[in-house]
Amino acid sequence: MRLPVFVGSTFVAQYPEGGGNFWVPLQWLLGLRDAGCDAVWYELLWTRGDAARDRECIARFLRHVAALGVADRTLLLHFPDGTRDAPGSPPIVHGDAGLLERRRDALLLNLANSLPAPLRAPFARSALLDVDPGTFQLWAREWDMGVGSHDVHCTIGMHLGAADCPIPLGDVEWTRLWPCVHLPSWPAQPPPARDAAYTTVTQWWNDQYAFLDGETYDCNKRAGFLPILPLAARTKARLEIAANLHPDEVEDRALLAASGWRLAEPAVVAGSPEAFRRYVQASRGEVSAAKPAYVKARAGWVSDRTICYLASGRPCLVEATGAEVHLPVSAGLRFFASLDEAVDGLRAIEGDWTGAARAARRLAEDVFAADVVVPQLLRACGR
Repeated sequence: MRLPVFVGSTFVAQYPEGGGNFWVPLQWLLGLRDAGCDAVWYELLWTRGDAARDRECIARFLRHVAALGVADRTLLLHFPDGTRDAPGSPPIVHGDAGLLERRRDALLLNLANSLPAPLRAPFARSALLDVDPGTFQLWAREWDMGVGSHDVHCTIGMHLGAADCPIPLGDVEWTRLWPCVHLPSWPAQPPPARDAAYTTVTQWWNDQYAFLDGETYDCNKRAGFLPILPLAARTKARLEIAANLHPDEVEDRALLAASGWRLAEPAVVAGSPEAFRRYVQASRGEVSAAKPAYVKARAGWVSDRTICYLASGRPCLVEATGAEVHLPVSAGLRFFASLDEAVDGLRAIEGDWTGAARAARRLAEDVFAADVVVPQLLRACGR
């Protein structure tokens, strides 16, 4: 058994409706465990000033980890007062508090700099894992994002540092890794129903932006989808997007409907990790734009959602971000940089869907599988 690894996160319990979000730390936890590590999920939750909402978030998170069989390897630390930078009183620990003693020998895998420096202190070593390549480095120029203060710095931005990637990296050495999918949790699926749609799950708005040399990097998915809305009228395939549009966003709802896209409510179809998995597995594949910031940054981002589709044997058509340069050509994962390329890509998938489905699974096995990626992470961290 290797020394312990704690997977640090603060973005799951606070958003219990985000079933896909749940899988980001879970894939790493399960992959590390399969690699022989003493792996622990270390989730932190700060109050938002609503005790009832805190209780709901805690209860739903604990229910999900129990349902997925990882409750005994999960710690939830709830800070009932204070903030991330000033936590206030000691946290209330949900889970086996005895696991806290393991921190002094442990590596912290700090997802998206979830844990600020004071909360990293109990760990022997820390590795930052950037899951928003490009924008993360830009934000780090304005705020403390932990860049330069971890023992190891990792990113899923496979194209960071390339000549056509404008993102400055400074003196920090980044280890590049693909996001990982735990294949036993995402087995290949039989063909879906005949009327199954190509789907995706996304935030429509998040009101986030990054800036560099007077240029704006837009992190809202809406701006990425608008140029490809005509795709639905140019294919016989059904297209569906599970996006969190507010009921008052009547114009965007009408635009999606008029363009031929079906709109699903993400809290309904993907509101738990189990529901998210069912939704992906029941789809014909994924069709998705990227955030304009990812396209502009050319950092090589691949979605943690897309790799779940691939593992399920569901072909994917996604917008190019630079990742395509580093991947083998695959019928199961096609990239587009324009509406016409999206039309051609979807036509190619539909022309041999069965072959594309097999290729999707094969790509997941060869490139994104946890048993491929996790050993790379551990080597980078000296484990």
